[in-house]
Amino acid sequence: MTDPTPIAPTLDEIHAAARVLAPYIIRTPLLRLNTPNGDSEIYLKLENLQAIGAYKVRSMGNILLSADPHLLRHGAYTASSGNAGLGLAWMAQQLGISARVYAPESSPEAKLSAIRKFGAVVHLLSHDAWWQIIENRGHATDPGLYADAVRDSAALAGNGTIGVEIIEQLPDVASVIVPFGGGGIACGIAAAIRALKPDTRIIVAESDAATPATEAFKAGRPVPVAVHPSFISGAGAPTVLKEMWPLISALIDETVVVPVSGVAAAIRVLCGHNHIVAEGAGAISVAAALAGKAPPGKTVCVVSGGNIDLEVIAKILQRQL
Repeated sequence: MTDPTPIAPTLDEIHAAARVLAPYIIRTPLLRLNTPNGDSEIYLKLENLQAIGAYKVRSMGNILLSADPHLLRHGAYTASSGNAGLGLAWMAQQLGISARVYAPESSPEAKLSAIRKFGAVVHLLSHDAWWQIIENRGHATDPGLYADAVRDSAALAGNGTIGVEIIEQLPDVASVIVPFGGGGIACGIAAAIRALKPDTRIIVAESDAATPATEAFKAGRPVPVAVHPSFISGAGAPTVLKEMWPLISALIDETVVVPVSGVAAAIRVLCGHNHIVAEGAGAISVAAALAGKAPPGKTVCVVSGGNIDLEVIAKILQRQL
């Protein structure tokens, strides 16, 4: 079971997560972004270089590694549009346990194929049925451990290891921009950075395809938002999970919104000028920085993943999407 109300992980918990995750993750590089106009003060935290192509190996890995083995006797499962499922499937394979992933029917085929490659069973659902599993924190008939990539305290501590690495790699960072999906990565990173360098500004970035965090900050509470179809997966939930709102509102300084076209442009900059492949959600942070939405000083953009369908990135590079 996940914690009923998520709380920010302590620095000790984040360091503990780093120790148990060490055999399974890499300390991802932090590189300066090359732009068409030359150098900038934008830096990239390249979580797309993890074994699964995304940061979720940190959150899902820490959930499984910190779980009571008795709870894993029926394996583990999650509800995911891609990267959390990849993280669960890969880590379950490493640990020799079974895994199931409940995914929306619109999930990118590249991610679904990779999940199956790691041995997990994929169950495709309508978006509403998938979201219900997330809201309910589990599937009524699945006996395994539900791995909650957003609200589980172990997931937040695993994500916090990214924040520790950022401060170690760039001690004078002024702001960190994090893509917003459900808030798990942003809150984990923010918890670490608040403990180590509290004056660093934490910004979450969304595309205009869905803006749940932005609308929640405007209203002072989670509210439903429209989700418009786009090539961006892994970001753009229909609302902020109500259990996450106290943590998000306490740890995040601001939200920014970029157009989907800006995300496509950021992918082209990453690929053409930096030889980096990012998926839509992973490039939202870079799109925000390129649009001038970060305060002055050194800005770190978390590139959360690189699992994008080849057909999609080909269309983006050819300006057909």
